[in-house]
Amino acid sequence: MWLLITLGILARVWQFGQIPNSLYWDEVAIGLDARSLLQTGKDLVGNSWLQPLFVSYGDFKAPVYIWLVTFLGKIFGTGEGIIRLPSLLAGLGLLWLVYDLVKQLVPKNKTLSLLVLVNLALMPWAIHFSRIGFESHLSLFWLTLMVWLAVKKNYLAAGVGIFGIYSYISLRLIAPVLFLIFAWRQGIKYWSIGLIILAGSSFWLTNSYNYAASQQYRLSNDNLITAPISKIEKGKRFISNYFDFFEPKFLFTNGDSNLRHHSGFGGELLIIQGLLVIVGLTAGPNRLMLFWLFLAPVVAALVNETPHASRAIYMIVPLAYLAGLGWQKLSKNKLLSWLIIAGLSINVLVYLLDYFIHYPKRSEFAWIKPYKDLVLNPPPPPVYISPKLYKPELYFAYYLNDLSL
Repeated sequence: MWLLITLGILARVWQFGQIPNSLYWDEVAIGLDARSLLQTGKDLVGNSWLQPLFVSYGDFKAPVYIWLVTFLGKIFGTGEGIIRLPSLLAGLGLLWLVYDLVKQLVPKNKTLSLLVLVNLALMPWAIHFSRIGFESHLSLFWLTLMVWLAVKKNYLAAGVGIFGIYSYISLRLIAPVLFLIFAWRQGIKYWSIGLIILAGSSFWLTNSYNYAASQQYRLSNDNLITAPISKIEKGKRFISNYFDFFEPKFLFTNGDSNLRHHSGFGGELLIIQGLLVIVGLTAGPNRLMLFWLFLAPVVAALVNETPHASRAIYMIVPLAYLAGLGWQKLSKNKLLSWLIIAGLSINVLVYLLDYFIHYPKRSEFAWIKPYKDLVLNPPPPPVYISPKLYKPELYFAYYLNDLSL
């Protein structure tokens, strides 16, 4: 068991900062804002560091990830690895949090928490997002920490939930609901105070002078909220979008087709984990974890780009739980238990072999590597730059360390 957990940790740290082999423009923009804060005390457009929405390159980013990179950058600089480091630390912290959360929820079943930990450690979905600087993954850590604290009736839970909301704004809907569900047994005083804190935290966001523009930007995507169709048609599309996230093709065989969100090999889970999840659903799962699973893709289903591994990242924790539960049910047969260990080992080794050898080349355009190569190894002039891959000026500003570009 511990060898598999160690393998999962190594999968997160091996060649970290080198694979994926380029920063995406969101990561570059985070690095540029952090660098600007360090050099000038202001962000790229001249605003204070203490703000709920960073204009960035026009996509209005939540502040927490930028703050963390700024803090780390003060000590280590703002290189590629440092931009992704908050996500790695979140991924490693998530392993312990989920392990202890399951112990708290099922205190008489110590084996289950270990089996859940193994599945989380080996899950391709969790491994990949631990290696990239996406705000959604950082928010998963805060969300899980909030739930863990709520189960322990710690009054810091709602405050931690605020960090999640200001890491990835879709948590404005998910965090309060999940807090209410997991804190319900702690008494009306506890959960009502927590909900007031979580609801009140949005005032800073909604009163920002960038809020209206940020909402306009987000609603400009192909989504169901502003789609010029009937309510009945919106309902049908929402249901269709929602169930896309539970398709076996997405979870167990193909994954997200976007090579930034997935390696392009296998599913978001290992195929063996898919079988364990199915068994886990028949093993009397914890109702709170099931609610978490079914709540997780609700906001993601409002956008017509489905299934989207980054927006539905909150499914990771309950899926790891179900896989662990399925493993425990099957482990009553010792032969089956050993077959599961062998299957997981082979499955994850094949996945990692592809990830570290073939994925870097396969995903070069997804990670906008041509722009990075152009800046670091420019060909002889004249050079003509196509904006086809979007925002080439970000890469020149970042890799040339020139904030004036």
